[in-house]
Amino acid sequence: MGASAPFQTCPPPEDVEGRCIEVRAGQPTEMHEVQLSPGLMTTFVFDSDVHPEGMILEDSGRFEVAELGKRTLALMPTDSPRSEQPGALKVCFADSAAPACVSFRLLMHPVMAERQVRLLRHPRSADSLEAELRESHEENARLHAELTRLNAGRDSPLGLAGMLVSGVVDERGMSCSPSDIVQPLGAMLSAVELSTCRTATRVNVRVRVRNNSETPWIAQGAKLVGPKGEAWRGSVWPEEPVPPSKSVDLFIEARVEDVRMEGPFVLKLWEANGSRTVRLGRVAFPVLGAGTAF
Repeated sequence: MGASAPFQTCPPPEDVEGRCIEVRAGQPTEMHEVQLSPGLMTTFVFDSDVHPEGMILEDSGRFEVAELGKRTLALMPTDSPRSEQPGALKVCFADSAAPACVSFRLLMHPVMAERQVRLLRHPRSADSLEAELRESHEENARLHAELTRLNAGRDSPLGLAGMLVSGVVDERGMSCSPSDIVQPLGAMLSAVELSTCRTATRVNVRVRVRNNSETPWIAQGAKLVGPKGEAWRGSVWPEEPVPPSKSVDLFIEARVEDVRMEGPFVLKLWEANGSRTVRLGRVAFPVLGAGTAF
């Protein structure tokens, strides 16, 4: 059983006589078209040993097999192409590597034929393919289990229906309104735009901030403080640094449990180490059901 030549590749078409085909393990099965003509011999040359009984020639009575060697096959049609129906040839290799076989669609032409077809095979061992298949199955099983876990933990639908079922949004919808900026966040940050939104159980502040410092600034947490000292922790998105001299929209969301949002409120933002905490005062929220509803 001869060895394959996995590092060989087909040269440019202008540098090779006849036809050159490359096949690789893991590629979709393909029928490679080869043109034959009655009375003209077409020679197939393989870079791996062919199995002695590994050739399947469909409608073999139409062809003469002049030579079948360990790595060569010479084939010639014996009849005129009365039918446009192509023939088929399948050749399997002697080793156990993949791809195990290669298939050809034999097209007939009255006078023109490809005189030589060279096939280069890039094999992989069966053990390697099986290991990759096992890894794929394990990854699919892990993802399926994760999806099942997430679906099991979700007791409401997604989208707008899910927000209605969970009570995040009720029939009053969501109200949003722009707010006037009456003071900067601080020397290191300035606020360019501000808008607030609220639903039955959530409030959201969108503030476009500009980083006036020479180092990136990233908010780790946020808090809304009311006029009577009531406070709600909020999450900040995106969790990415605001680069120096750049502006970024920050979205701060807090759960308020349908309380009356009478302000004004103070918005506090702080970094991971707490050294650069900033404040924005007089943040107000629209009355639910008023303003621009979405």
